Amino acid sequence: MNIKTRKMLTIAAGIVVLAITFTFGYWMGNRNNRTSIETPNMLSHQDMEHAFGSITPAATETSPHAASMQGETMAMGLSGLVAGLEKKVAANPDNIEQQLLLAQTYKELDSRDKSIALLNKLNKRAPKNAQVKFILAKILMSSEDKQELKQSLKLFDESIKLQPELSSDAKLFQGEINVKLNNIP
Repeated sequence: MNIKTRKMLTIAAGIVVLAITFTFGYWMGNRNNRTSIETPNMLSHQDMEHAFGSITPAATETSPHAASMQGETMAMGLSGLVAGLEKKVAANPDNIEQQLLLAQTYKELDSRDKSIALLNKLNKRAPKNAQVKFILAKILMSSEDKQELKQSLKLFDESIKLQPELSSDAKLFQGEINVKLNNIP
């Protein structure tokens, strides 16, 4: 196996590991967290098969063409994952947890604008949901725009009022935002 093929297989495997890690990390990550943000239910075996079954690299393929095909298959698999989440959200528009998962998936796949748009819409529909405010604030805090940073500060305050047990994390994030704001000319 030549170096180019190894690199392609390594990249393909990395994408698969990243997608699986993100999915499991999201659903299981907050179980031991000191905050009580609710997380969506675990994916069923069928959901996992549907989401990841088509992007597992074939270990026996060693040609550069096969590695290229695997990379394309993985990209299609990730877009299929997003498409599947979008269908679930469309089928059940009252399920806030699915919409939060979709928004976070958009952000992880570098579709920050889609993520923020979805979260802003959700925040208008569910103004008393601390989780929506908290996640939107976390995404906005990655910005260098003063308006977004100030909005993030406000959203963290609102999430604390709705769910006081979020205060330690929210205050920590607000400190990071204030440092950023002081460093922006």
